[in-house]
Amino acid sequence: MVFEAGLTDTHGGNISIRCGNYIVIKKSGKMLGYLTPEDFVVTTLEENEELDRFASIELKVHRAIYREIPEVNAVLHAHSPYTVACSLIFDPIVPLDSEGKLLLREVPVLSATKVVSSEEVAREIPKLLKTSPVTVIKSHGPFAVGKTPEEALKYLSALENSCKIITIRKILQERS
Repeated sequence: MVFEAGLTDTHGGNISIRCGNYIVIKKSGKMLGYLTPEDFVVTTLEENEELDRFASIELKVHRAIYREIPEVNAVLHAHSPYTVACSLIFDPIVPLDSEGKLLLREVPVLSATKVVSSEEVAREIPKLLKTSPVTVIKSHGPFAVGKTPEEALKYLSALENSCKIITIRKILQERS
């Protein structure tokens, strides 16, 4: 659904769910747009060298989110094009549309030295997600959370839609 909705490229992004002390997460290198049950790995909330080697490179960040925010049961990360573009200009991203304002208010943007699976991102993203259901790593993409994958998708999708509107408005303003 994430790929089909244009929220990421074929291999960009990852998804996980928490099941008690376990995490079910997309395997590294699998296409987010064409996932099958075999494309997931079950690992633990604590590091598990044997199981972790198959998991998405962003496992460290997913784990940190689950540890720091107990009510979260799903994490979705994508490389949403309009969101990434807006993250290069705005911090925070403030939706202009009514749905975005209602669901998101304002979305924090994290500027990190290393954007993919770094200790800095794993440390800072949970802090930001305590204040907003979605946050963006500048130049990389959003992380959204929810009680279910569908709830996380709702926030990710709303943010991408808001960023499209921001972008279109900016283009139209420049032409008038």
